Amino acid sequence: MFRKKTPSPPSAPAAAVSDAGPCQKALQLRVGSERIAPVRAAVLEEFRKDTTLAGFRKGKAPAEIVERHYAKPIQEETLQRVMRQAFQEAATTHRLKPVGPFEVGRADFSETDGLMLEATVEVEPSFPLGAYKGIPLTRPPVGVSAQDIEQALAKLQASSAQLVPSKEGEAKERQLPAIDDEWAKDVGFETLQKLKEHAEAKLLEQQRAAQQQAVESALYEALLARHTFDLPARLVSHQTERLTRDFTVRLLLSGMPEEQVKERLTQFTDQLRQAGERHVKLGFICDRIADQESIAVTQDELVGRLWQLARRWNKDPAEVRKTLDAQGLWPSVVSTIRQEKTMAMLLAHATINETTPPKEESA
Repeated sequence: MFRKKTPSPPSAPAAAVSDAGPCQKALQLRVGSERIAPVRAAVLEEFRKDTTLAGFRKGKAPAEIVERHYAKPIQEETLQRVMRQAFQEAATTHRLKPVGPFEVGRADFSETDGLMLEATVEVEPSFPLGAYKGIPLTRPPVGVSAQDIEQALAKLQASSAQLVPSKEGEAKERQLPAIDDEWAKDVGFETLQKLKEHAEAKLLEQQRAAQQQAVESALYEALLARHTFDLPARLVSHQTERLTRDFTVRLLLSGMPEEQVKERLTQFTDQLRQAGERHVKLGFICDRIADQESIAVTQDELVGRLWQLARRWNKDPAEVRKTLDAQGLWPSVVSTIRQEKTMAMLLAHATINETTPPKEESA
């Protein structure tokens, strides 16, 4: 008695992968017609269910009639799905880590031979991970002097100045209020001493923020100096474009005329490009360290960030979540949290030298 032979599953797309430049791979793929046929059948069925043709209720038209009416869009959707599947399988098989879309250079299709594809894709750089624990850093000093407080009060005093008639009675002159308890009450404090204490606290807060930023910047510089590798050109270009847009918006919001903004952008072209390169490079380094240290983002951390964004944007958390879902921004949120956790770990393991502020000279 002969058993019915079970048909073997369609073979995976034949793929040849080669280097096409720094962080770039070239792919040649062939997808046989036996793999395309089931995809085409699924697409045709979707069109049939969603189509209303004359003489038929919605979803009831025969498949062959739907295929005649929508031959071109069915074919286009089929090939798009086949290409996505082929690229995904090639990336998995050849252990590629794409950082951008596959750029199709050639796509030839025939009913008998199937689909022939040629494409390029940018991939993550491969580089040895340098030492990242115990990095020596210096924390700048923090301290508020009496002169700092006096300067802060002088700025507040200048902002409280009033225009009053001059002695001649024609022009007006700015009159500064006296720095005393009465003025302190006018700006919201019980006494001048309370105002000075508030000014000191705000100055310390600003200095501590600047101190933390300085330490983090030094850590970034150390990580960048310890790792040398090529970067995906398109990824750097996209990051540079983002930084340029942000820079442009800040200049325009500051009130700078558009012509001056264009001149300023020309002056800072190289700096923006370098900043784009540094941002991309640091991202790859942090990702590698996070992988090495098994740093992950928990659900609680995502929920916490959602509430944080809601407070910052003054919106309902449900609305913020809907926006993140609609724009596909959750991977970016996860990446940001993971990088923050990685930097916190690196700072915790760094060797930080404290510097003491210079002593104030006695009068």
